[in-house]
Amino acid sequence: MNHFRLCAIGLAAWIGAQPVMAADQAAPPTMTAEQSAAVQRAMTRGQMMQVYDQAAWITTDDLLAKLPVPRRGEVGGWVVTPAVQGVHIDYVGKDAHAGQAVYSADVVDGKIAGSIVHPADALPALGDLPLRMVRALTTARAELARHDKWGMCANAMPNSIVLPPDATGTIAVYLMTPQVETGKIPFGGHYEIDVAADGSVKSARAFTNSCLTMSPQKDAKGDTVGLFMTHLLDPQPTEIHVFEQIAAGMPVYVGTTSNELVWEVRDGKITLAGRIPKN
Repeated sequence: MNHFRLCAIGLAAWIGAQPVMAADQAAPPTMTAEQSAAVQRAMTRGQMMQVYDQAAWITTDDLLAKLPVPRRGEVGGWVVTPAVQGVHIDYVGKDAHAGQAVYSADVVDGKIAGSIVHPADALPALGDLPLRMVRALTTARAELARHDKWGMCANAMPNSIVLPPDATGTIAVYLMTPQVETGKIPFGGHYEIDVAADGSVKSARAFTNSCLTMSPQKDAKGDTVGLFMTHLLDPQPTEIHVFEQIAAGMPVYVGTTSNELVWEVRDGKITLAGRIPKN
C-alpha cells in the first residue's frame, strides 16, 4: 500500500473523527500571514483557471461543428482573454499563422454568446494581448520540453491555460495532464511556466514530484466523501487543488507534510481544517 493510499485512509478517518478530536484539540492551528496570502492567491488563480478552461471545452464542440474537417489541422492552440462580459477565446493557427485567429467566440456565464469561423484566406490578426499570450504559450511549451523528467501523466496532449499578464507583465502558462478517465482525477503532471514581459522564462515549477491520480473515497455507508491526498512541495494547497476541486465537484482534503496540517478545498475555497492524525 503506497503513501498516498495510506494518507487517503488516514484523512478519511480524520474526517469521520472530527467531533471527538475537536474536544481534544485545545489549540487549533491557524494560518500565518504568508500562508494566508498564498491561500488567497491559490483561490484566485484556481478559480480563474477554471473559467478559462471552461471556455475552451465549451467552445470545442462548436468549433468542431462549424470548422470544415479539412481545416481542422489549421488549429495550433487557443488563448482566452477577458471581455467586457465573460471571456473571449481565439483558436489560433500554426507556424506562420500562429498570430492569426481561425475561430473566435465569446463565452458569457458558461455559454457561447457568439462565434465565428474565419475564412481561410482572410484570417484576422490577433490583438496585442492575445498575441502576447500565444507567444508565451509557445515559450512555455519549449520550456516544458527542456525538462526531461517533466511529462504528462496520461497518454494525451497537455491541456493549456494561459492567464493574462499580471501587474509586472508576467504571463502564467499552465501545461496540465488532462482527465482521460471518468472518476480518475489527475493531480500530478501539472506545470506552471511564468513568462516575463520580455518573453523570457521567469520561473518554472512542477506541482508534484510524480504522477498522482486520485479517485473519490467513500465512507462506511458507501457515500462519496471527497478526494484525499498529501502534498509535499508547498505548506498549503495550490491553485491546482482549487482548479481540480471545482472540476471534480466534490471536496478535496489536502495534507501538507511539511507542517502536518489538513486543509479542505470546497467550492473553490481553501480553509485550514486541522492537523494530520498521528495514527
